[in-house]
Amino acid sequence: MRKLPIVVLAALALPVQAATPEPAYMPGVWSLGDTKNCEAGPAGVFLADGYYAEVTLPDKGPSATGLWKDEGIAIAYTHSHMPFPDMMAANEMKRLTVEERTPDKLVTKNYRGVARVFHRCPAGSLKAPAGQVAH
Repeated sequence: MRKLPIVVLAALALPVQAATPEPAYMPGVWSLGDTKNCEAGPAGVFLADGYYAEVTLPDKGPSATGLWKDEGIAIAYTHSHMPFPDMMAANEMKRLTVEERTPDKLVTKNYRGVARVFHRCPAGSLKAPAGQVAH
């Protein structure tokens, strides 16, 4: 029986690295549309605790909310429009299939095959409404 050199044995013991990179960190404000517009327009605010809100930048409150989870190849989400007539009912989990992902851009398709493009916005893009000091 042939013995393997110690170097080969040590290499076999190393953990195997994943071929795909870690997904971009999702929490934050992302403008929605083909072009980045963090000054005005529709956006999603993804919170680290798994909730999200659809807002209009810079200072219009939520028009819809839900839960989200980054699954790598898809973003799973629920969706309820204000004023939440279905708040106590279970929401169907839907998915945005990820087609392209960078730290600042996310290209997806929804369950109907419609493209949804998100662009990361800088901190401070979402403002408190006029007359309100902070969120």
